[in-house]
Amino acid sequence: MSDVIVLDDSTAPSTCRGPCWLCAHKFPTFKRTCAAFPNGIPDEIWRGDNDHSEPYPGDGGIRFERRLPKSPHASI
Repeated sequence: MSDVIVLDDSTAPSTCRGPCWLCAHKFPTFKRTCAAFPNGIPDEIWRGDNDHSEPYPGDGGIRFERRLPKSPHASI
């Protein structure tokens, strides 16, 4: 028996090359979801072909916003 763990995200046909993982609105999961696209981030944005700095159909007015790093002095 192997101890290998395989993470399967069947909602992601490709690897994220876009800004999604740096966005403050990305839900903290391995799925392609965020506050702007709770049912799935469009391929164009996920692949990085669109940086989502401008309005995109269905984004509800929520656009890319860089997530700030946690301060080492922040309380837990």
